[in-house]
Amino acid sequence: MNSKTKKITLGIIIVTIFFASAYAFMNKKPSVTNTQDANLTTDAGKKEFKIVAFGDSLTAGLDVNLKDSYPSLLQTILNNNPEYENYNLTFTVVNMGVSGESSSGGLARVDFVLEQKPDLLLMGLGANDMLRNTDPTFTLSNIDSIVQRIVSSQTPLMLLGMQSVASNGPEYKKDFDSIYPTIARKYNLPLVPFFLAGVVQEPNLNNADGIHPNKAGYEKIVDENILPILNPVLKDILDL
Repeated sequence: MNSKTKKITLGIIIVTIFFASAYAFMNKKPSVTNTQDANLTTDAGKKEFKIVAFGDSLTAGLDVNLKDSYPSLLQTILNNNPEYENYNLTFTVVNMGVSGESSSGGLARVDFVLEQKPDLLLMGLGANDMLRNTDPTFTLSNIDSIVQRIVSSQTPLMLLGMQSVASNGPEYKKDFDSIYPTIARKYNLPLVPFFLAGVVQEPNLNNADGIHPNKAGYEKIVDENILPILNPVLKDILDL
């Protein structure tokens, strides 16, 4: 076999291998190879129930991993709760917490929050007003206006109440602490009386700043403060 013939033969072999490989690739059947794809298959056909967590840094989860914030912890718990298996739902809890948010900021942002079309809103605002010693009458007015917007949109709402630190004085504390029960009564809303109950001033449940919960603190908040109020609310919505 001369040199020219060898080159032609080699070229034919290379072309044959190329087309054979291309055919095999194009006819390869797709398969689920990772957990994310498997979950997409498992959740097919389930309806999403969207909960939006609307608040400040206590909602955002300042200085903890996003997966350890209360909205993320809550989403995991709800999706693994056998009580909701028969509803054929996937719960999504959207974290719309903004660090530093005041009641004024919340009022400016509420329409954007409602544009997310939540099936339920959890609202926790006012802590920064309290830390800045804002007049409770002003905070009450802002929160009332926010709630009016939400209620008029016919979006179910649950309030996450806040309480003042003692250092603001007894009169201030009395006026501020009354904001959330007052709003809840006025609009007949479910209320978590104090979002940080059992966690505030507990060093092992807070970050170094002594204000924001750590993962363990958020776990306690979800288990002991939020879920006892939230579960009946969800059942009422889902059983309509």
